[in-house]
Amino acid sequence: MCEFCSNEYHLSNAKWGEGELGTPGGTVYWSFATAPGTGFGFSSYITDTEYRTVIRDAFQAWEDVADIDFVEVADGAQTDIHLGWDTIDGPFSVVGEASTRGSKTTETLFSFTEAEIRFDVTENWTTDRDVARNEVGLYQVALHEIGHAIGLNHTDDPDSIMYVSDISDLPGLAAGDIAGAQAFYGASQIPPVVVSDPEPIPAPYAPTNGNDIFTAQAGDDVINGMNGIDVLNLSGVQSQYTLTLSTGNIVLTDRVSGRDGTDMLINIERLDFETGGANFSNGVFEIDTFDGIADLDAAEFAQIVELYIAYFDRAPDALGLAFWGNAYADGLSLEDMAALFIDQNETRVTYPNDMSNSDFATAVYENVLGRVPDAAGFNFWVDLLDAGSVERDTFILSVLDGAKAAIPAGSSVAFVSQVLEDRQYLSDKADIGAYFAVHKGLSDVDDAAQAMALFDGSQGSIQDAVDAIDAHYANALSTGSGDFLLPLVGVLNDPFSA
Repeated sequence: MCEFCSNEYHLSNAKWGEGELGTPGGTVYWSFATAPGTGFGFSSYITDTEYRTVIRDAFQAWEDVADIDFVEVADGAQTDIHLGWDTIDGPFSVVGEASTRGSKTTETLFSFTEAEIRFDVTENWTTDRDVARNEVGLYQVALHEIGHAIGLNHTDDPDSIMYVSDISDLPGLAAGDIAGAQAFYGASQIPPVVVSDPEPIPAPYAPTNGNDIFTAQAGDDVINGMNGIDVLNLSGVQSQYTLTLSTGNIVLTDRVSGRDGTDMLINIERLDFETGGANFSNGVFEIDTFDGIADLDAAEFAQIVELYIAYFDRAPDALGLAFWGNAYADGLSLEDMAALFIDQNETRVTYPNDMSNSDFATAVYENVLGRVPDAAGFNFWVDLLDAGSVERDTFILSVLDGAKAAIPAGSSVAFVSQVLEDRQYLSDKADIGAYFAVHKGLSDVDDAAQAMALFDGSQGSIQDAVDAIDAHYANALSTGSGDFLLPLVGVLNDPFSA
């Protein structure tokens, strides 16, 4: 016999919070997963804006009827409920699943400590509430799985969102669903909205479909600007903030305690710092000039890092890397990027216009491969450069490509050994460069050059460079004289992590 059942609902023996039936569930933090879960692996992550909006609506529907507070946060240690895509069993069968973990806190009930929800990525999902034939309603399934994640079991009532079979034609929560949630947590304590003023003062983050200007509030928030070009005004100078990019997530952290907190930014295009954000003529930091880099894969990333090594003989700066990565994601080819790099002031310092092609080729080999060029290859390329058959940017790309090209069959042992040494040298420099710009998010060009200059091809010099970068990072975190940090999470593995 079910101990916690009625004709309208079936309850499990676990809930959020540490009280008995009818007591509040407290604050439950949830997030769109950006990493595999501890129970579900999550084959991919929910990044589509419409899907995310529907899932947020589903959490809000439960919060509107029961005394439990759902707060969306960036995926991490704070998260109680993680959500993501996964392959369950193919179309038209199990469309979603919830997994929960907890510990016993009362004589009769367990208290949830963690939950995961996965949706079968192979289904024909729709965000419309009016679901057509052969479609699966994400809103209805999200309501159902969140119901499991708060302790509700299946019912035999076909009008209930917790019904054991197809629920895509249901409009939302039924009376039995609401009664079950309230049996666990009590009725929602959200007071009814009473509009006494025809023009009420908007909430701090009340978005419109136009261009909005928000002012950062104390604490951790999720800020969705919706449509238009939206600006977030910050309380501090740019050097006191960290902007973390990842696939589907942008998180801004004020490193000064007790001020703007850590905010997840959704559809926010501009940041207006107190000072220091005037990277552009309009005096604001344009997020959408940088955020496309999170869409690149590891191989595409490596190519851009290698350009910095070949052209400037330093680690990339995070801002520059994000700018060029965003341009690449928007369609700029690597060849066009290389041509633009050759026209940079820093390139002219490394390779002056009056440098001979012989000296130029020697310098590129040293920067990319850490050695003098072999005579045959050197003479071949210098002749082409002297004849004007290839431009310098083409030569640099060719050296980079050559270091990674397949080794011809029948090559001598000495040739194979040299190619492998070249690859390792370039790979080590790229790892150092990525550690500086990607994993630590540093942008000081002098620090980037100093760290790379410590590398000489030996294992000991790799650690020297890593130690120097760690020291630069520690200095950058200073709230008094620190640096703006722009790390990227989830694209490249950190080869130097413990």
